Amino acid sequence: MKFRQPTAARRHHLQWTHHGGVYATYFVEPLDYGLRQPEDKFGVADSHESLVLNCPDDTLLLSLQAPLDLVDVMNRSLDQVDLQRTPDYIKETLEGYRRIAEIAPLTRIYTITFPINKSQLNGQEPSPREIAAQLAAADELLTVVDPEGDFNFRPVPEGLLPFIWNHNLMRGSALEHAPQDPANASPSTAPPTPFFHPGILDEGARTEKSFRRSFDPMLKAMVRLDDGHVINSYQAMLTPMSFQPAMAFPGHSEFLSVLDGIPDVSVDWAMRIRRRDRESAMKLNEKVLGKLGVQLGERDSDVGFHTQELRRKVDTLATYNDTLATNENAEEVEFTTVLAVGAPTQTDLTRCVGTLRKKYRRLGIRLDAPRGAQRKFWMLLNPGAPADSVYTDYQHITATPDWAGFVPFTTARLLDDTGPVIGVNLLSGLFEPLHFNFLNKARSDISPAIAIAGELGSGKSYFMKTLLSIVADLLGQFLVIDRSPAGEYTPMLDTIPGSVLISLDENPRFTLDSLRIFSDPHKARSITLDTILPLLNIPVVSSPGILLAEILQPEHRAAEELRSLADVRDYLARKASTGRGRDADDQHALVRAMDAVEAPVLFDRALPPMPLAATATVVRTHTLALPTVDELTLTHAYANLPWRKRLGHTLYELVALLAREQFLKPGRFGMFAIDEAYHLTATNVGKQIVEEFVRDGRKNEAGIALASHDPKADYATAAHNLVPNRFGFRQRNPVLAANEMEWLGVDIERDAYLIKQLRENTSPPVGRKETVAPNRRGECFIADGRGRIGRGKILGPAREDRARAVSTTPQQVMI
Repeated sequence: MKFRQPTAARRHHLQWTHHGGVYATYFVEPLDYGLRQPEDKFGVADSHESLVLNCPDDTLLLSLQAPLDLVDVMNRSLDQVDLQRTPDYIKETLEGYRRIAEIAPLTRIYTITFPINKSQLNGQEPSPREIAAQLAAADELLTVVDPEGDFNFRPVPEGLLPFIWNHNLMRGSALEHAPQDPANASPSTAPPTPFFHPGILDEGARTEKSFRRSFDPMLKAMVRLDDGHVINSYQAMLTPMSFQPAMAFPGHSEFLSVLDGIPDVSVDWAMRIRRRDRESAMKLNEKVLGKLGVQLGERDSDVGFHTQELRRKVDTLATYNDTLATNENAEEVEFTTVLAVGAPTQTDLTRCVGTLRKKYRRLGIRLDAPRGAQRKFWMLLNPGAPADSVYTDYQHITATPDWAGFVPFTTARLLDDTGPVIGVNLLSGLFEPLHFNFLNKARSDISPAIAIAGELGSGKSYFMKTLLSIVADLLGQFLVIDRSPAGEYTPMLDTIPGSVLISLDENPRFTLDSLRIFSDPHKARSITLDTILPLLNIPVVSSPGILLAEILQPEHRAAEELRSLADVRDYLARKASTGRGRDADDQHALVRAMDAVEAPVLFDRALPPMPLAATATVVRTHTLALPTVDELTLTHAYANLPWRKRLGHTLYELVALLAREQFLKPGRFGMFAIDEAYHLTATNVGKQIVEEFVRDGRKNEAGIALASHDPKADYATAAHNLVPNRFGFRQRNPVLAANEMEWLGVDIERDAYLIKQLRENTSPPVGRKETVAPNRRGECFIADGRGRIGRGKILGPAREDRARAVSTTPQQVMI
């Protein structure tokens, strides 16, 4: 059956229809939802209740699922990137584009359409005066509907209405791209304005079926494209026939949010709403209740199921009336909901409909596809469609607070709108790319600090190396402490020009002598005293400690030409051999302590100083013997530390101090990365350095990345409370899993099921060898800087050479 689309004329975001109505359509910015705290979700529900209380009758809420525009994804990945100076990042972005294309992510477009006025064009174009008047009326209505801008309504472009029409005709069979928001689209990338494709709707697909099956509850849409190709789309319009009597909010009432979590099923939805004031609704309820009472009286002596059904209706109506009676701000909402399912074949459609019904059956909601009403329901998904009695036949009635619990305009977005793509969003079910613009957060006065948690082999190091490769590609620099015996960060250096490997074993290639590294004599003195005195087990206020502080005064160093720690040692030895008294004893004590350390990385003057301008620096600490937490925190245990552990602890802190001086200054972005962070965060100096990076990194364009097995134990003070970007990978230990989820911001008592998800359904190892399937690697929970919590999958580098370097380790760590 041929039919006419409702639009007679369109100007800006206004639409004049053939039946004489004027409508205004806006993009809706969905509110953040996901796994947030209940108080945040109640705030979202309050915004929806305010919306429905102010919307005019016959307002249309619409949500379409469409393939994401991958060119737009790539443009967002290149936002604020110097394309002339970042060839490696451009290569990574292009390879990432191909990988995302294989994933085929989707998106949801949310719109709302308001009836504005009545205006009959009679085949003419709207005049400028008519357009101006209707635009003014639309603007006035908008200030009433969303006065605080909760949903950030934005006028749609003129081309959106043809897009919606064409999308509805080819639902489930064509791969059109989602239209860009005009606020973000550029003239060079904006697509040409589409037109309305003519189409044919065959209700029941009678053209290809026998008479007996010609009344199937479905549609077949046929569209002939410009090249002569015919697109066939098989569709079913489903509507909820019944809801559970009590759908608790939050957690059970959000029945539209489940549509994106069903694999291989693409569903659009539309909801038409009307409103009735509280007094009129209560009067009508009294009349209906009286009629039910009469029916019950007539059947008082009967015993049967119909009587029980009448009593249930009475109870339901009484409960609903109590809601209106006790809440003076509540009103009545009449809403009709249509779920539109599309597929390229009838077999696929049958499977999709069956899957959708099964999903909703578990929620206590019965879906049906009314026969004979499919085409009329299909029209509801087109803004400006005329009213039809079928919408009233299948409407439901509820109070505004209960309707607000549906929260139709929500999203599970995570991280940022622009920046490198590090993975895909799993919580939304649409696999949207996760942009993480951590390098530019400092320019927005947001800390670029990152913390990672998870068990061994869960993907922490893999993600850390992914972040560091992005830093290098975008002209930043990083220093990472590699504690692994196999040197899992070392292969990455081969893919990064200007990289340096620092080894702290008996045969180092560079020195960490701060007197040689820092040109500022005052800075060199302070860092040397902070590290060397604890290494030598000499108290700061002791006589040898004061003597060393005096020797390192800039004037004294210049006069005696003391350019290195080796020079200081030789100077003390000369003075001790010719001197007498207390000073000679202190000098002898310092020389003996320095010789006992046996640390060429500090005292070998032949080694070149560690380069501070290197793009990538990996400091290997696997040969260092490090003290335990108890040995660091208990005074008597620290005083008796063996030389080997004391040296390891000092070098660890020295590397952190060097990173602080290297990165916490204006200029080139720098990131300090610490895997197995407890070796640093367990010390007072380490805690201080972490806190400085977290608090002051945004001022100096510097970031810090921490990785740990137990964030509750290892991330103290600022690392636990102030790091805004948190990633939680698999943790099967129940205690550590609870610690990790609590650190992410989850209420572990109310949402205990998420702990089970982390333990059993986050990159789960399977089989005897406990290997993780390739498609399940990199899964994690994410808490971003906006307080949103969700689930994601880290993809890693897209470039083949970089991916091999990042993922290859002798231990074959599964991610």
